[in-house]
Amino acid sequence: MDTLLQDARFALRLLRKNLGFTLAAVLTLALGIGANTAIFSVVNGVLLRPLPYQEPERLVFIREGSPAFPRMSVSLPDFVDWRERQRTFTDLAGYRSNVAYDLTGVDVPERLTARLASASLLPLLGVQPALGRNFLPEEDTRGGPPVAMLSHGFWVRRFGQDPNILGRTLTLSGVPHTVVGVLPADFRFAAERDLWVPLSRSDARLFEQRGNHPGLFALGRLKPGVTLEQARADLEGIGRALLEAQPDVDSKVMPQAQLLHENLVEELRPSLLALMAAVGFVLLIAAINVVNLLLARGTARQRELVIRASLGAGRGRLIRQMLVESALLSLVGGGLGLVLALWGVDLLAASRPESIPTATSFSVDGQVLGFTLVLSLGVGVLLGLLPALRASQVSLVETLKDTGAGAARFRGRARDTLVVAEVALALMLLVGAGLLARTFVRISQLDMGFRPEGVLTLRMSLPESRFPGADSLRNFPEQVLERLQTMPGVRAATYSSGMPLAGFSETSFQVVGQPPLPLGEAPLAAYFITASNYFETLGTPILEGRGFLSTDRKGSAKVVVVDEGLARRFFSGRGAVGERISFGGPDNVLEIVGVAKHVTAYGPGENEPAPFQIYIPFQQVPDGNMAFAGRSLFLAIRGDGDANALVPGVRQEFKSLDPDQALAGLAPMDSLVEGALEERRFVLGLVGLFAVLALVLSSIGIYSVMSYTVALRTREMGIRIALGARGVDVVRLVVGYGVRLAAIGVLVGAVAAGVLTRLLGSLLHGVEATDPLTFGATAVVLAGVAVFASWVPARRALRVDPAQTLRAD
Repeated sequence: MDTLLQDARFALRLLRKNLGFTLAAVLTLALGIGANTAIFSVVNGVLLRPLPYQEPERLVFIREGSPAFPRMSVSLPDFVDWRERQRTFTDLAGYRSNVAYDLTGVDVPERLTARLASASLLPLLGVQPALGRNFLPEEDTRGGPPVAMLSHGFWVRRFGQDPNILGRTLTLSGVPHTVVGVLPADFRFAAERDLWVPLSRSDARLFEQRGNHPGLFALGRLKPGVTLEQARADLEGIGRALLEAQPDVDSKVMPQAQLLHENLVEELRPSLLALMAAVGFVLLIAAINVVNLLLARGTARQRELVIRASLGAGRGRLIRQMLVESALLSLVGGGLGLVLALWGVDLLAASRPESIPTATSFSVDGQVLGFTLVLSLGVGVLLGLLPALRASQVSLVETLKDTGAGAARFRGRARDTLVVAEVALALMLLVGAGLLARTFVRISQLDMGFRPEGVLTLRMSLPESRFPGADSLRNFPEQVLERLQTMPGVRAATYSSGMPLAGFSETSFQVVGQPPLPLGEAPLAAYFITASNYFETLGTPILEGRGFLSTDRKGSAKVVVVDEGLARRFFSGRGAVGERISFGGPDNVLEIVGVAKHVTAYGPGENEPAPFQIYIPFQQVPDGNMAFAGRSLFLAIRGDGDANALVPGVRQEFKSLDPDQALAGLAPMDSLVEGALEERRFVLGLVGLFAVLALVLSSIGIYSVMSYTVALRTREMGIRIALGARGVDVVRLVVGYGVRLAAIGVLVGAVAAGVLTRLLGSLLHGVEATDPLTFGATAVVLAGVAVFASWVPARRALRVDPAQTLRAD
């Protein structure tokens, strides 16, 4: 230990003495280690850290699916039966997050987001309300008393953290609800919601419609000793029994179970692993640069090491001394990198995309600190290994003669190999960033099938307490359009049950005249129940036939507009207009009167589970279905300029029409498009930043090697110039050497990138993983960097004075 401390003190003196070298090495390592620490904090928080619930490893997420539609929400009757019959869970809980209530009877009505949850959900997670209590079993039964719990954020925002909130009555969509609890401030579960209401408050029809999948999902806690496979077998057995007892229900829909944490992160894993790989490349390039610095420094210290060896220092002692120096460098760089990481984590948290689950969090905790320490020590050992081994192989005779040609050749080959390696790494990272950038550009330029610019979107609600009958549901939206379309600056306005990028429903359908498909195999379509001017307002072209007319109303022939994908798939070679489709039962047959352009419904570049789209006139919805179709409607208002400028006028018109109307989701449609690209922009921004950093570090590496090479070859340069070599010949010699190294690195990197970029397949859209344009452009950029990094030392070589060089020799 005393010897180790002595080595450490000696290393510190040397680092202080060579301050320029120390600063260069520490800053380079700080960039690499800091970037790795920051990204690891995200990976750790999202992929590795357990969820903040009681025994999270036993929590299981359950949905339903079929071969045709592998990801579906759960039928409410199925959930009730699972809960009664299962034998592998301590309990099951269900929740729906796609619910909203209007808060009325207050000065400013508000549309509130809500989660319908069974009383067992919070106990299942091991969570207690911060104030009040959880739902009681009798409140979670059909016909039970209406109660609600508030999220902590809503309680603070709307009620100023009033401690007397318990027992207060809130009128939610016309129904008084008693506040029984407030959730903890740090509680996170799926997307944040203002309210929690018992699951039993779901529409009564959902308890009777086994084929309806209303956005319900289930959560279970495995019994001790029960495996996930056993739970799956248990649920599937119940599913098969239910299907045998219900032959008229989809025969291929079965429950699907996976660990909750896996469900939350499975779609994020490719992006986060790609970021971790990218930042790892940056660290490797930084480490290579520091190794080159250490090799160069080892050459300068060769006489010192020879003298120490001649005085009795063994090879092991010399290796240890060099490793201690590199470890200290790396630890100091790691400490500075940790400071940079703290700043970086704050930036990452501020730009966190909504796709990262709220139940996960990232910060610099003990695991991250441990990662930084291990990374710093590991890098330190690896950094010092090659220079230490080389420095310990000293030759007293050659060093004192100032020759050592063999050692020089070894160091030259080592530095050349390291330069090739960092150019190859930089190319792989630049190619990955280039592919993601091209994907982002392609997605940003996609024709989404509608024109989002200048459109304001919002949601309005028509609760039964104020709109009790089908006629009132038909008439009020038309009154709204009449008022909105007379506003200054408004060109058109429309309404619909759904809106691209904002929300819509899905249904299966059958083509009349073609063999009917079994349940579970019928095609799926997103459907929109719209006003007659929907296509004109959103700017969606009608490619064949017509859109809706004001005469497409109750009592007239039932019509439908389909998208081009559906027409091409089922009516290829003939016009779709005049053909018929049915959905919701064989009695609901509609004639196709038009074919619309396919719109981007889920998000630019996203795979759409429902590949087809159908549109139905709102005014033709039967009275019995009007409550389902018209209780919550989207509005789209196209203005002459900035969509946000329409907001005050829209609020005023609604205040005049319906003072209790609680509007929600007022946002330009452009912002919905931006939100859909948020995760891709997050990943692209970070990978792009790392690619630029890799390029800078690579150019520094090439420059340092070429500078050192020129310094070693000063005598040769002087002789060449003395013998008549022109300046251009010297420049060609130096630059050519650097370009050759870069070319080898580019070739090696291109081969490796061709293999590794295939792993980015899930992140790419419209761009091949081996896109020649991206590879070619990246190679040209690196070649240019190599030329510039070699040209600067070449200019220094031109200033060599042959007379002085030969005289010194």
